[in-house]
Amino acid sequence: MSTLREQIDVKCPRYYLIHHAKRYFTVHRSGQAPGTFSLAVDMSKVGLPGNVQARHDVRMRYEISKEADDQPVMELTWDPEDRFVPKFTGALSGESLEDGKSRLTLAGTYDAPFGPVGAVFDAILGHRIAAATADAFLQDIKRFIESDYQVAASTSLAESPKE
Repeated sequence: MSTLREQIDVKCPRYYLIHHAKRYFTVHRSGQAPGTFSLAVDMSKVGLPGNVQARHDVRMRYEISKEADDQPVMELTWDPEDRFVPKFTGALSGESLEDGKSRLTLAGTYDAPFGPVGAVFDAILGHRIAAATADAFLQDIKRFIESDYQVAASTSLAESPKE
């Protein structure tokens, strides 16, 4: 089992972070089959030559729960239909930063496919692919959250979060 932890700073207060992340999963993903998400990664970010994009559709499930400090966290799982892509179980959580910003963290675990051979691949290259995929996923969520939050802030909807 491998662990994955990627973070990204977002221009949005923490108390709104998971609310807007949930909207990412419900609003932003229109045009795709319900529960299906496309994860993409630029393979040059993992050290491979060329400009190749790898893309995989996964069945994504999420559920909002609360952390010990009563802040929301989004528990995630994704299950690809492609046997070459690992299943993932983890969570999106947030922490407060200065100046109304926050940090969104994706942390979880995955099992490399194909047993011991997959574990060797994961040690050599697979983990870098997983981290780059998680980073691209977080970049996409960040773009949506910041845009969504700016619309809410400009219309005074950002004054009281809907949890």
